[in-house]
Amino acid sequence: MHITFICTGNTCRSPMAEGIARKNIETNYPDSGVTVSSAGLNTFNGSPASQHAIDVCREIGIDLMNHRSRRINQEIADSTDLFAVMTENHAAFLRQCGIPSDRIVVLGEGIPDPFGGDIDVYRECRDAIADAVKSLLARYAGENWDRHHE
Repeated sequence: MHITFICTGNTCRSPMAEGIARKNIETNYPDSGVTVSSAGLNTFNGSPASQHAIDVCREIGIDLMNHRSRRINQEIADSTDLFAVMTENHAAFLRQCGIPSDRIVVLGEGIPDPFGGDIDVYRECRDAIADAVKSLLARYAGENWDRHHE
């Protein structure tokens, strides 16, 4: 199963979610077969992660230095089994593009955009993402994964 994390610019929330999920999979679900990536709905290809996102992820042992933004395209859509989005607006956008609702999940209660906020706003965002990703992976990479994979 391939999960793509989606936000607007693919420089803050979705790269943090991708990094957090990758570390969680390596630690807790190494044999699950679940892979992750991220993309943005309104971004340019090739932008680095925001400095605050890099800094707050470094605090928990995740390196975002090599991240480069990607705008969602047909190739990404075709290779994704599940889109994990930050807000209901992102989900609505994907549905309007023809992605079926059963391939979209909103993380937690939605993850507000930290862009423009201070380092503490990014820490709060990181922690909310970490909690949501933990729940997501327990569902899709954990013991019940085969049921979702069929």
